[in-house]
Amino acid sequence: MASTKRVFVSDIHMSAGRSVSAGRYAYDWLDATKARAFAAFLKGLRNRDDVREVVVLGDLFDLWVCPVDDVPVTIREIVRAKKNAAVVRELNALAEAKPVVYLPGNHDMQVSKADLAAYFPRVTFGGAGMFDSVFRSGRLRAEHGSAHAMFNAPDPYNGGGTRLPLGYYISRVAATKANRTGQEVRFTTKYLDDLLETLGPQTLPASVFEAVLEDAGLDKRTGILMGSLPTVSITAQQVMDRYAKLYEQWQTHRGPGLAFKAILAELGYLDDVADRLCKKGGTNVVIFGHSHEAEIDKDSWFVDDRVYANCGTWCGATGGTFVETEKVDGLQFVRVRKWVDGTVTTMHEEHVAAGAA
Repeated sequence: MASTKRVFVSDIHMSAGRSVSAGRYAYDWLDATKARAFAAFLKGLRNRDDVREVVVLGDLFDLWVCPVDDVPVTIREIVRAKKNAAVVRELNALAEAKPVVYLPGNHDMQVSKADLAAYFPRVTFGGAGMFDSVFRSGRLRAEHGSAHAMFNAPDPYNGGGTRLPLGYYISRVAATKANRTGQEVRFTTKYLDDLLETLGPQTLPASVFEAVLEDAGLDKRTGILMGSLPTVSITAQQVMDRYAKLYEQWQTHRGPGLAFKAILAELGYLDDVADRLCKKGGTNVVIFGHSHEAEIDKDSWFVDDRVYANCGTWCGATGGTFVETEKVDGLQFVRVRKWVDGTVTTMHEEHVAAGAA
């Protein structure tokens, strides 16, 4: 009998591995140690006969985390970085052995089908097009999750042809502080929580960006380099002006309810998004990444039995988690699992009725 197991993984954040200049600190999210661990994990998946398909739910690459005074990274630079060599090799080997699907997230939203084909020819680009990346099978729906979060969703109102959201510029500022001081910017969700309570949602986008700037020791005159040929830059003040009406735009185009919930999604409340997607019908399993928090939740209060699971991340102290699904006797099992030095443990498991595919 053919295996029905799928593995979902997200938020690897492969970066360019640029050398650290004198007096500066590394700012990449996926360090060399974590890159080796992820490569070993991919090799293990290739050798598992019980896994039929692997789905990468975005942020495989990181095109956002780069200091404001540096030229933005490219996928070519990331793929060719020495520290990523084993990951690139093992991902291509895995795709030779079994189906691998890749869906862009927010930190790699600029990656196109052609970009992927150039370096990973056997990996399937999972989005219907740029900015539209959803994986479906039966009653299961999986995506990165950032499309439901206001600061990180593709922005058709202010981002121009790139659709870059406010979160891109927040990431550039955060990388600048990390590069100059070796310290992280005070966690953005803490700003959100504090400012939401004191100011309300209307002025939140500009207020959060200003707070992140101040924490990084930058001001509104700071230039953010967007390209080198020709040189293109934007000031922090221009960013604040550009996204000043972001909340109002979401209210107008998506409704007041979804606008406020898109703020909550930035605070990590993606289970509410899962409820909404399941209420539309036909879905009872939702899998996200984006939050970097591996978790699973089964709910029967607001919607018929549904399971929401999050893959977590492969970078940082909590890295090494993934979601595994399996159909057995008409049931869809969903497991959050952790890989450490070749040993896999199940953190939590839930199940619901399975769909057809």
